[in-house]
Amino acid sequence: MRVPALVVSLALAGAGCATKADVQTLESSMTEDLGQIRDDQRVLLRQLQEAVDSLDAANSRRASMEQGELGRRVTRLEDALAEVLEVVTQNNQLLNDLYGAASSAAPMAGQGATPMRPSTEPAFTPPSGSGGADAASQFYSLALDQYQSGNLETARAGFQDFLDQYPKHQLAPDAQYYIARTWEEAGDAARALTEYQRVTELYPDSNRAPAALLARGKIQAARGDIAVARRLFTQIQTGYPNSPEASLAGQELRRLPR
Repeated sequence: MRVPALVVSLALAGAGCATKADVQTLESSMTEDLGQIRDDQRVLLRQLQEAVDSLDAANSRRASMEQGELGRRVTRLEDALAEVLEVVTQNNQLLNDLYGAASSAAPMAGQGATPMRPSTEPAFTPPSGSGGADAASQFYSLALDQYQSGNLETARAGFQDFLDQYPKHQLAPDAQYYIARTWEEAGDAARALTEYQRVTELYPDSNRAPAALLARGKIQAARGDIAVARRLFTQIQTGYPNSPEASLAGQELRRLPR
């Protein structure tokens, strides 16, 4: 282990016996120690600089990764916003078409409307007195046109809007009935049963009540719930004996397995 030159010099001075040779030796040793210290400083400085450079690179990579993830998030948000704006634009266009057609006295249901798809149940006949040019009837007619054109979701939304705005209108039972029809034709039997049941619960005296019971009976029969189907068909015969659905219910009863 090297004895520091400063320690040597202090020892010599304390002893009082320093010679010229000793001083030269001391100076040489101090010069050598100073050189070593400078070398050590350069090594430490280089190591420190490497550590700083490594930290900067790590921070740069992290910042780059964070910026990349942020960019991806922004892109996803922009795509979602574009989809929302497209839907809003389509809905606004639909509303403009609906209200524009209503204000220009569009033809009522059954007058130039697209023929309904074939069905075994009685064809839709608007209740008496619904042929006026009031806004509610026009609104209902436009929703019905959408249904008859096969636009089930648009029609469903139209009928629901009609019920929200005109819950006491004489066409309300029909709107509720066609909401159920849209679910049935969309293949959602469970939702259709719920909506048909609302017809009989909310409008038991309407001509759509027996039609809703008939539809529920057919769905239950198709699902294998024969006892429930039989009860619904029988309910039509006893509760609505003079309705067109009463004879149809009789036919369905005869088809049911014993």
